Amino acid sequence: MKNRIGFIDFLRGFALLGILVVNLPYFSKPMFIVASLGENSTLLDSVGSWIVAFFFESKFYVLFSFLFGYGFFIQLENNTEANSKSRYFRRILGLGILGLLHGVFLFIGDILLSYSILGALLWFLRNKSSSWLLKLSLLCLVIAVFCRIGMSLAEVELKSQLTANLPRLLEETRKAYLGGFWESNVQRTKDTILSIPFLVFYQWPTVFSMFCLGFYAAKNSLFTDWERIKPGFKKYFPWALLFGILGNLVYTLYSRHILPENPSIFLKIIYAISDTFSAPALTFCYVYLLGNYYNSGRSFADRIWFEAMGKFSLTCYLGESLVCTWIFCGWGLGYFDQLGSYIVLLLTVPIWIFFGAFSLAWKRYFNLGPMEWILRSWTYWKIIKIF
Repeated sequence: MKNRIGFIDFLRGFALLGILVVNLPYFSKPMFIVASLGENSTLLDSVGSWIVAFFFESKFYVLFSFLFGYGFFIQLENNTEANSKSRYFRRILGLGILGLLHGVFLFIGDILLSYSILGALLWFLRNKSSSWLLKLSLLCLVIAVFCRIGMSLAEVELKSQLTANLPRLLEETRKAYLGGFWESNVQRTKDTILSIPFLVFYQWPTVFSMFCLGFYAAKNSLFTDWERIKPGFKKYFPWALLFGILGNLVYTLYSRHILPENPSIFLKIIYAISDTFSAPALTFCYVYLLGNYYNSGRSFADRIWFEAMGKFSLTCYLGESLVCTWIFCGWGLGYFDQLGSYIVLLLTVPIWIFFGAFSLAWKRYFNLGPMEWILRSWTYWKIIKIF
């Protein structure tokens, strides 16, 4: 891609670590007990779950969505040919197909299909003004608040239904994922379908908000000159950090059942607002701190590692899912529902290092990752050179 920005790839490589941390619990145990009251039996496991909630949950799909919007604007800007529209939607379709296969064969929490559906709308935003994009981004966050309030109000009824059927669901899930390849795929398809309401009402408004914000950032050439934007980021950093810490602390206490259950409607509204806005606030802080690090002399040894993973982010994302599925499913090592939250959190480190090393080795010989090559060849409707 022309005009490739090293810091954007650096952020993608960093985001892959956070996404892996959040996704791994859903590979390792039934989705019904992730973040539930009875999930952890030891203090170490609880601490591991709290770390995931405070530092990672909701922050990294926000960052990845922002980068997705940023990258797609650059692609549209560089692709001015007459058939650019057909290429764009062919890429979107290819991404959706990969997402569908990912959700069936590898991971119930696939985000690629959602990106494909919502990404199709980005074509119609390509000529919108910067102020229009910012307003739409804020509007989507407001919509996200109302969606989360609605989900919170329906939570009591959903929990009562789940509690009544939980023993049966857990038994079926464990048997399927510890069974053969076909049994695990059938169960994963069922779980993926069950997760659709969560994706649509909890994630989609925020995802599209970040798409618009990424479009805005690319349209105004942010991150091409860090020294130019650093003063503005520095001005808002203390406030974003304060709000991000407080808001995510509330989120962690509530989502991990440390605060009282069944709060009043007023508190549910406060939680929804805090959850919706504090995650992007803390993500902003991550970007600011990483930007300072990347543009300092201290980062030179790490740049190539993160940038390589960021360049091959699609391959690494799907590859991480393949490795995790192999570790936990019965057709692989069969560790499903046998590892505590603390061990699962530690497991992210070797997996992420493996794909970092893979990316560095692959980059020495190839310009595109395997999945990037497939998607780009599909997009251009011809075999693209991988070297």
